[in-house]
Amino acid sequence: MLHKCMFSGSGGQGSALMAKMVCLGAIKENLKVVMTQTYGIEQRGGDSTAFVIVSDEPIGSPIVENDSDIAVALSQSIYDNCFEGVVPGGMLFTNSSMVESPKDADGFEQVFLSASDTALELGTVRCANMVMLGAVLAGTGILKLETIEEVVKETLGAKKPKLVGLNIEALRTGYAAVEKESGNE
Repeated sequence: MLHKCMFSGSGGQGSALMAKMVCLGAIKENLKVVMTQTYGIEQRGGDSTAFVIVSDEPIGSPIVENDSDIAVALSQSIYDNCFEGVVPGGMLFTNSSMVESPKDADGFEQVFLSASDTALELGTVRCANMVMLGAVLAGTGILKLETIEEVVKETLGAKKPKLVGLNIEALRTGYAAVEKESGNE
């Protein structure tokens, strides 16, 4: 098993946190994982992308290319880069609340989820990344939902215990939306 993931958004949307959660979850499931990030020179609001490779085999020196089989576009400004970086047979998870001009995918699956709107319904747009991460888990099976719930408790529990419940609810909501869409209930 080998997954190359790209988590992208504008600064503050939590794409790096999504990637970190996947890394910690992979470690909990005894998988190999590496992560790297890119971001613009802006202090706030610039585009940010985190690349994660998850494998059951040792990972050599990771080379970041436009070859992701799992990609997430949280905002319009980074959408084109994500779209161009998905390999045939891959999946692009698109935040339809923020991406107003999606393209037609040819050769890969595009999953549209209004993650920001869903997060607002849960109480704050700041958990849109967790809504989308839940969708990724349901759509790809890369990691177990329960594993990422544990990671949320461990990662946020010490510093921001009030946010644990909301983020787990957001994960479950995104997971359920894609699970229902795919008929895997």
